[in-house]
Amino acid sequence: MKLTIHQDLAVSETEIIINCAHVDGRLRHLIEMIRQHGFSLTGYQEEKEYQIPLEQIYFMDSADGKTFLYLEKEVYFCRDTLAALEEKLLHTSFIRISKNCIINTDYLKSVRPLYNHRLEAFLVNGETQIVTRNYIEVLKNKLKGENL
Repeated sequence: MKLTIHQDLAVSETEIIINCAHVDGRLRHLIEMIRQHGFSLTGYQEEKEYQIPLEQIYFMDSADGKTFLYLEKEVYFCRDTLAALEEKLLHTSFIRISKNCIINTDYLKSVRPLYNHRLEAFLVNGETQIVTRNYIEVLKNKLKGENL
């Protein structure tokens, strides 16, 4: 792969152009990472507002009608619903794994099967989440590089 970078102070917005013969899984993953770079979500902690880069978020979940963003060691409240977040994050490394949870597959360490056709997802920070049977196929496709 050849990488060319042109720096010019007159450029007002960074533009990335990819020239390729074929978009394979590795290139799809790179495109996914580029798409989410610079994109952030608004989180709240102790009445303060923070812009949280997507690449810092491990997973998001909803409990009692409230949505939370989980980073490596911090938790933020988010005013968006999981459904709204799922729509915003459609072409990123995030995937819904249950009615109440969206994970960042960049932090997915492994999965193992459970009873009742569910999976247990292990994240690199030690957290575990349950992938319900309705979302297993979607997760498998995402990990194969489909549906980007």
